[in-house]
Amino acid sequence: MTYLDAHPLRAAFAANTLVQLADLISAQGEAMLREAGLDVPARAVSILLMIGERGEMSAADIAGQLQQPHQLVTQRADLLVDLGLIARRSDPGDGRRKILVLTDRGADQFERLTARLARVADVFAALFVEIDCDLAAMARRAIAALDRSPILERLNAGQPAATAAPRPVSEGQ
Repeated sequence: MTYLDAHPLRAAFAANTLVQLADLISAQGEAMLREAGLDVPARAVSILLMIGERGEMSAADIAGQLQQPHQLVTQRADLLVDLGLIARRSDPGDGRRKILVLTDRGADQFERLTARLARVADVFAALFVEIDCDLAAMARRAIAALDRSPILERLNAGQPAATAAPRPVSEGQ
């Protein structure tokens, strides 16, 4: 348990806890990918998956679809290029625009990755049952709620405090 986990104001540090969870899932995802003989970095899986499913795409197209910064997508795409999983090509319709395509090696990794992700989805479904919460769905609900009414707006509106503080979860739960 961290300092913030036990702090009386811990609810204000939800982002910190979610980053810890994302980092843990990513680290365990790296181990899972390596065990399966996949070279794709865990944080670049969505890019390889999208190109494999949708065909050639620009980094800007991917960034828009993933709602991630263009620079971040470009950095992760660079990793995939360095690993020989994707290649950059000039767009025939616009020579200034670069498109990302799977290489033969990338196509093989995509097929193996897709099969592995189907099993991972089952693992997460079981985890969500175990903890009695679909974390992905709950995160999407929180994102939508904060998009509708940002934290500062809620604070300035004098949003009432919750009727009951969230109950702390013990280590065993």
